[in-house]
Amino acid sequence: MTELSAKAGEASLTARGDSVERRLNAVPIPASLMIGSIGSLLVISADTETLSVVPLLGSLNETFHMSAAQGAWSLSATGIAGAAAVPLLARLGDIFGIRRLLLISLLLVVVGNVMCAVATGPTIFITGRTVLGMSAAYPLFYAVLRLRAATTGGVDRASGLMTAAMGAGISISFLLGGFVLQQGGTVRLVLWIMTALSALVFVLSWAFVPDSVTRTQPRVDYLGAVLVAGALSSLVIGIGLGNKWGWTSLGTLGLIVAAVVLLGAWVLWELHCDNPLMDLRIMRRREVWPAYLAAGLVATLGINSCLAVSNYVQTPAKAGYGFGGTVLTAGLYLLPVGLIIAFGGSLMAPVIRVIGPRASSVAGGVLSAAVFFWFAGNHTHTWQYIVEMALFGVSYALTYTAAVTNYLRAARPGEGGMVTGGARVANTAIASLGPAVVTALLTASVVPGTKIPQPGNYDRVWIFFAVCGLVIAGVAMLIRNSSVDQSLPTDTQIIAKRG
Repeated sequence: MTELSAKAGEASLTARGDSVERRLNAVPIPASLMIGSIGSLLVISADTETLSVVPLLGSLNETFHMSAAQGAWSLSATGIAGAAAVPLLARLGDIFGIRRLLLISLLLVVVGNVMCAVATGPTIFITGRTVLGMSAAYPLFYAVLRLRAATTGGVDRASGLMTAAMGAGISISFLLGGFVLQQGGTVRLVLWIMTALSALVFVLSWAFVPDSVTRTQPRVDYLGAVLVAGALSSLVIGIGLGNKWGWTSLGTLGLIVAAVVLLGAWVLWELHCDNPLMDLRIMRRREVWPAYLAAGLVATLGINSCLAVSNYVQTPAKAGYGFGGTVLTAGLYLLPVGLIIAFGGSLMAPVIRVIGPRASSVAGGVLSAAVFFWFAGNHTHTWQYIVEMALFGVSYALTYTAAVTNYLRAARPGEGGMVTGGARVANTAIASLGPAVVTALLTASVVPGTKIPQPGNYDRVWIFFAVCGLVIAGVAMLIRNSSVDQSLPTDTQIIAKRG
């Protein structure tokens, strides 16, 4: 960056930063609470919004005249698009400014939601879901919080804040679709509500979210972006279609092999690239990669366990088990996990400071394993679901907050987008495996004359989740506790003073 452009960048950034700070100071609530509230709305509209539409899949298919396969693709489209776009957009935030790329990502969310709401058929609806998946708003917002936190306590509180935001988002997402339908609304009304929320988040973020004060060298590793996008997309598509095509089919095996080859090529390229999309020398540190895995595993466990509970609750009585509940009833059964994460996330920072991120993550994994092992033999009464969901909420808040805290502490100024983007890559790869395993376990056998899983299949699913908890604890034991690193990388410079 030349001296002239640096000075111009400093002037514009300082002016914009002063405007944001004035607006933050003008509202009658603390800045941290304001930014946290924006984070909660962002989670609902840009990250957990899939939880609002998954229980409505049958109604979505009917509204938009989609086949079952097209309906499944509408849900998978966000993950595939995210695999391709999120790592690049997150890294561009380090180069051109976190705020700028956050607003671009939020604009993608608004456009995607509008396309879904106005769609008259599967093509536009699936395209809208694809645009939604391209947003990197969630990891970029984490990068914003990291940039505002210069101390260990600040990073811990920021991580807890976003975990709490996630819990609030999960709670609302679970209930939104079912409540609207229960009140006589339609699927399209749910989509318009999501559109309005995303527009509100865009406006609030423009008004109150500050920018980063650092910039990295303005060179982009496009080849690295293409390789990792190809690898993750092949993996997500291959595993997503494995049950339909057959796990030994040429298409499934070809996509998985392509994913492995592309991933290997990406690793080799990143290790030798002067300006990598993701610096693997940072990612392979024990402060980072075990935390990535622990966070990704517990996030995937959370989504799949909630979907399994939702399916069980909505199973009709004719199957000989289940509660025959509605979409809203299923959301009420899942509400404890969201509420516990929402309240527990904000309380985790002191725990993490006392016992450290590693011990916190291990404790959360062990608790998850114990809860699901117990639940495997005790899931026929409502109170058991309330207890299970609440205890899992505690384990989720503890593990996820601690793991995120550790890799955010290790991210230096100018690396926030890269590190949080790397976390999303790990999450995408892990998340692609969960639905395939759960689907295979649930569909191993069915009630005669129906497509409903045998009740014993759910026992195997809960045991699988318990084993995942043990894996989380094992991975978390490899985490090396990190302290906040405020040193600047060699390719990063400060272009404006904060405030």
